Amino acid sequence: MSASATAAPAPPLIQSGFPSTPNVYLGTLGVFLGAGTATLSARLVSVGLADLRGALGFGVDEAAWIPTAYDMALMFMGPFSVYLGGFLGVRRVLLWSATVFVLVSILLPFSSNLDVMLVLQAISGLASGTFYPLTLSYALRSLPLRYTIYGIGVYSMDIIGALNIGTPLQAWYMENWS
Repeated sequence: MSASATAAPAPPLIQSGFPSTPNVYLGTLGVFLGAGTATLSARLVSVGLADLRGALGFGVDEAAWIPTAYDMALMFMGPFSVYLGGFLGVRRVLLWSATVFVLVSILLPFSSNLDVMLVLQAISGLASGTFYPLTLSYALRSLPLRYTIYGIGVYSMDIIGALNIGTPLQAWYMENWS
């Protein structure tokens, strides 16, 4: 009796969650841009707080609440955004968050009252708080497997680059636009 040994078929390669199209790369770039903008927004407020205090006549204690409202809302939204991303979908959550963030960022310069500014900063923090956890999740799901390590690298460079460009950008704004 001769037994023929047949090899089991090779398991399929692990594929990413979305098909690899140019739209995926454009979407990933847009998500990275949103995360960098959220980081840059927080950095510009922190660095320019003294100038903001002087321009609006706020005291040290009053003005300290401005970045605190943003950061507090941002940190609150981090764990909650993972749940929302799983429940509603990462794309939908990020699109709504980006829309709210842009609208609130347009309204923020027109607020001269501290209470209105704090509420707008908190809403801005809630909207931008979704970007940090969901950006990396979106990149890892949408990019092809061979590019995921580059996605992680671009994500980290995006966040660090936005932090480091914030101080010179704030100085340039104050020198040329005030």
